[in-house]
Amino acid sequence: MISSSLYAAKTSVPIPDDDLIREVIGPSYNAATTLNVVKMMAGTEDMFDATVGLVKAVFAAQGVDPRIRQMIILRAANKLDSPYEWQANVPMSLNNGLSQIDCDAASADGSVTGVNDDYVLVCKATDELCDNGTLTDSTLQSLLERFGAVTTRKLILIIAWFNLLSLFLNGCRVPLETTDKIGSKKSPLE
Repeated sequence: MISSSLYAAKTSVPIPDDDLIREVIGPSYNAATTLNVVKMMAGTEDMFDATVGLVKAVFAAQGVDPRIRQMIILRAANKLDSPYEWQANVPMSLNNGLSQIDCDAASADGSVTGVNDDYVLVCKATDELCDNGTLTDSTLQSLLERFGAVTTRKLILIIAWFNLLSLFLNGCRVPLETTDKIGSKKSPLE
C-alpha cells in the first residue's frame, strides 16, 4: 500500500521555474494545467524531448489496452511506494476505463487477485520486474502465450519505464498534484 513517508523528507529537487519550463516545452506550456511530473522532466533540459518521446510512445503503444497500461502504472507505483505516481494515476486509470475495484486490487500488499486475468498477469510481471529485475520463465511464457512476442516486448518496456519513472519521481520528490489538474486526462501529456 502506498505511504507518504517517503515525502516526509525535508530535501527535494525544486520544480524548475516557469521561464525555464517554457523555454524547454515551448509556447504551449501552461503553468496551471501542466502536471508536476512534466515540469520536473522539463528541468532535465536536453533530456526532455527524448523522455517525452518515450512517454508518448508508452501512452500510444499499438496493441496495448490502455487499461492494462494503467494497471502496470498503478502496480509499479504500489511496489515502489511512489505516492506521486499513485495519486496522479488513479484518476487517469478511471478515465481510461479501469474500475475502482481494479485500482484497489493494484494496491494489494500481496499478489493481485479478483480482477481480469490479463490484469493479474501484468501485475505479476510488474511485481517480478520490480522485485527481482527479471521475469520467471512461467510468467514470461504466460505473457508470450497471451499477448504474442511484440506486445510482450512492449509490456516489458512499459513496466521498465514505470519503474524508472517511479524512481525519478521518488528521487526528486515531485510534489503531489491538486485533484483539479487531473480532471479528464488519460495521459500526463494531455
